[in-house]
Amino acid sequence: MHRYTLGTALALAVAVTGGTTGLAAPPAHSAPAPSTTLDSSTRSLPPGAGVAAIAAQAANQQKTTTHNLNLRRGKSTGTKVLLTIPRNTTLVVTSTSGSWSRTSYKGRTGWVASAFLKNAAAAKAPARSTRKRTTYNLNLRRGKSIGTKVLATIPKGTTLTVTSTSGSWSRTSYKGRTGWVASAYLKNAAAAKPTYRWTTANVNVRKGNSTRHGSLGVVPTNTRVTYVRTSGGWSKAKTSKGTGWISNKYLDKHPQHSVVVYGTLRKGQSAHHILSGRTTKQTKTKLAYYNMYLKPHQTWWSFITPSSSRSRTVVVERMDIKSGHYRSTLANLDKWERFDATKPLADQNYNRKLVTDRDGKISWAYVGGSKISKYLSMHGIRLVSGDYLSRY
Repeated sequence: MHRYTLGTALALAVAVTGGTTGLAAPPAHSAPAPSTTLDSSTRSLPPGAGVAAIAAQAANQQKTTTHNLNLRRGKSTGTKVLLTIPRNTTLVVTSTSGSWSRTSYKGRTGWVASAFLKNAAAAKAPARSTRKRTTYNLNLRRGKSIGTKVLATIPKGTTLTVTSTSGSWSRTSYKGRTGWVASAYLKNAAAAKPTYRWTTANVNVRKGNSTRHGSLGVVPTNTRVTYVRTSGGWSKAKTSKGTGWISNKYLDKHPQHSVVVYGTLRKGQSAHHILSGRTTKQTKTKLAYYNMYLKPHQTWWSFITPSSSRSRTVVVERMDIKSGHYRSTLANLDKWERFDATKPLADQNYNRKLVTDRDGKISWAYVGGSKISKYLSMHGIRLVSGDYLSRY
């Protein structure tokens, strides 16, 4: 068994303890005493093969510095210090010689004292979710060290996909750049919410994004499917018939809700022609928390406005629209009520909103805008019955 001389041990200690040393001047007692014997693995090696075998085993191994450590030009404390490597930096050791390891850092290649290196933790996938959110503006770095180049700064609150972790660092990509961020400034992100589409007709789910592809089956109109992505005018979606492609012509971002009407659009009234022949079912019901007003001197003109009282109710007719007429009918109703979703809602007489009737059904209703509602609360004629047909 070979042993270092006392002089060799002291020289190695000098390589890491400050001044012209390897460590960035920690207290003298903080550096661990280097081993005075060769690694125990030499006991199983053939005579005379110890150092060479260790060098072969160490090649291209990942190591982490246990102290701020000098990178030197040669395998001696008497050689020039090229730079100081921070503690907890992960390095790749390409070879070893005696008590020294050859490595590179920030583009410089040299030697460090092996006694102050330890095996680096193996990179591993995150234990649960790979989706993380930054808790601060966070630097994306080229390597797993604050000494490596900053590739980009990721804003606070950004959701990232972490592909692996190593020690206290996480590997991720941002704006086309891939690198490492400090894991301490990441937290688990909420799971992504699914995106849905609704079919506007009985439609084929195809195996590819064209009519040339076979059908997996037909899903009925107004069926909710889970949207995946779009390509060439078609959307890939998860359906009851399997995952396939549906033409965007037959998909909508909203389900085909019924429409509740309460004034001139009711059956037998002057504007019912817009709905005539376009419905499959008409149901009389009520809306709670709404007032009904007639406009002064134009009592045929009715509005409903929100109320804070459950006892305030409005009589409505719920119209179920035929699938093939849904989009055109809704467009005609918007035009009749002069509703435009792209313009300020407060300035419009009617806003189309989703409401829930006493049967628990969700439908579109044309509700008075905020300005007209305020005017009617002061000057309008409120129908206590809430029924337009009982206004006289």
